[in-house]
Amino acid sequence: MATHDQFNEALRKARMAEAAHLDALHNVRDARGLRLAALRENILPHIKGHPLAEGFSELSLQQGDMPRLWIDLISSVVVEPDTRTYRLVQDTDGNRVILNETQDPEEMSKAVLRYIAHRVIAREKAAAGESPRPGDSQSRYRLGELVYVWFTGAALGVLSMLIVAILLGLITF
Repeated sequence: MATHDQFNEALRKARMAEAAHLDALHNVRDARGLRLAALRENILPHIKGHPLAEGFSELSLQQGDMPRLWIDLISSVVVEPDTRTYRLVQDTDGNRVILNETQDPEEMSKAVLRYIAHRVIAREKAAAGESPRPGDSQSRYRLGELVYVWFTGAALGVLSMLIVAILLGLITF
């Protein structure tokens, strides 16, 4: 019976260690969320009411396992790898690009404001219909690719109609 007592004691210690670990994770998540909320409150007065920035950036705070301050659809601020470092990141095409990293909230506020300003200018240029500069990502299709896609679509359409006709009994073998 002494063996069971030792195992029960080991189980109790393991559960206590797991509980302490979960408490620490919860505290880290809360610290990150609070830092991002403070950053949001620091940025909001600078863009609130500005006609060009309003409607572009809501600065929404997402809680969860990895709290995040969303700037726009592809960019956000996270607090990682520790609870003091802010990262302005942009997620595009499965890639994450770190645009700025600092431990200073004022510096990160300025970086976010610069980022929003650049995005507003890019939006204005797109609305004005300016042609993209070399190196900007705008794809052009070759004639061979377009013909291939058209024939593939047509073949799939004919095949789909044939299957439907067989299922409806309009064609029998």
